[in-house]
Amino acid sequence: MNEPHLVGIYLSPSTIHVAAYSLDGELLSSGEASIRDQTTVAWERALREATPSVSGNGICSVASTSGTALLVDKYGEPVFPPQMYYEAAPEYAEQLQELVEEDSPPGKDIALSPTAPLAKILRLRDNHPDRFSKVEWVLSPTTWLLYRLLYGTSTRWHDIETDWTNALKFGADMRTSIPEWFDSLYESVGLSPSLLPTIRPPGSFVGTADSELAERTNLQNLRLFQGVTDGNAFVLANGCFEPGDFSVTFGGASVVKYVSESINQHDALYYHRHPLKGYLPGAAFDSGEALRWFCDRVLDTTPKRGLELASAVPTGEEYELFLEGNRGPFFDQNIGGSLLGLEYDRSLSTEDVHGRLARGLTTGIVLTEWMYISLIEEHFGTTIESVRVLNDDAPTTEESYDWWNTQRSSIWDLPIVEMEPRTIAGLLIPAALISSKYKSPTEAKERLLRRQSVIEPEPDITEQYTQRREGYADRWRELATLYGHE
Repeated sequence: MNEPHLVGIYLSPSTIHVAAYSLDGELLSSGEASIRDQTTVAWERALREATPSVSGNGICSVASTSGTALLVDKYGEPVFPPQMYYEAAPEYAEQLQELVEEDSPPGKDIALSPTAPLAKILRLRDNHPDRFSKVEWVLSPTTWLLYRLLYGTSTRWHDIETDWTNALKFGADMRTSIPEWFDSLYESVGLSPSLLPTIRPPGSFVGTADSELAERTNLQNLRLFQGVTDGNAFVLANGCFEPGDFSVTFGGASVVKYVSESINQHDALYYHRHPLKGYLPGAAFDSGEALRWFCDRVLDTTPKRGLELASAVPTGEEYELFLEGNRGPFFDQNIGGSLLGLEYDRSLSTEDVHGRLARGLTTGIVLTEWMYISLIEEHFGTTIESVRVLNDDAPTTEESYDWWNTQRSSIWDLPIVEMEPRTIAGLLIPAALISSKYKSPTEAKERLLRRQSVIEPEPDITEQYTQRREGYADRWRELATLYGHE
């Protein structure tokens, strides 16, 4: 019998990636396809285009971006278009905020935010009551895709389950051994908790892929297992399994995660349950997307060229840029991006100025990431000894990130463990452990993941930024105050 394949599907906002690995972590086959529209039809089309030839002997799991909601009927067909994670319903979120208790448990505040599913679900119910009456299930894309591979088009969906990482933004209490829904929250707004699937650990068995979609994508006969959110896939791909591990994944956003044994709430952090054990206090802010926008709209160039210009600027000569605050340390959408230290030096060429602007943004991203390192150390009374960094194919795969990660290491004054971008291998780890493909998380890490390099701080760069780090944080707080943040 052929060695079983480990097949992972990563549904990102712009592409679907599919990869098959051997048990020793060899990449056997892979493919990807662009998503042209945010519809389930487009997702299925992209999945068919992306799926390479794989063996039917193996396991399969899925990851997707958290916070997107699919409202489907009893056959899993969408009643409404996907409610994407970046869409907001602020007017409903304001009403929901009245339901926040003074000592709200972790996760409840996230469930009541403008971009969380609940506010958008309520808006659909109020604006389209007749259509809403057909909704049988409210699901994440991860859960929907797994059951789309399981059930045929004429089969009524039943006994739907979801993993606890995808449950968070829908309103799950992370504190119990198996997280539970905040049923009282849904009941208080007139929604039946029966719309929500049962919560299970990541990696739990779902069934065998036997649907028309499974047949069209050559994924039939694979055993399906509960997946994780993309942020949790990044954590696993970084090899962050033990308390004290810390990682930064740079993609469309900078996803910052720390592994803790318990919950210690802070306004700038939200908590996931670790897919394997413990908790993941962390945050995310729009960094890769900010870089794309800045290069396109301000510098009129590509991200690749923007990074080339940035890398050519001597250390310390960049302008000072501060990112907008809607997903940053202040979690305040009223805080805009700011630029300080602009010099009207006519001896500089246009390319020099563009380079200083681009370098200012890349440095600002690194300093924002550092603010979370500092926050975690202070809040948990710990010392972070090193940071695992993964660049998740963004903003472009056409250049090396070595210079930028050297800046990270030197500005943070910490060694960096640069990981090979194996997000799909990461998302497969819970399923591979539950199905006994590996005896322990350590074995899974050693066989599936790869280190690219270890980068040590460069003392000359560290010295230039030691005082500037503190000044950056202070100035950003003052800017936040000017924007009205309290």
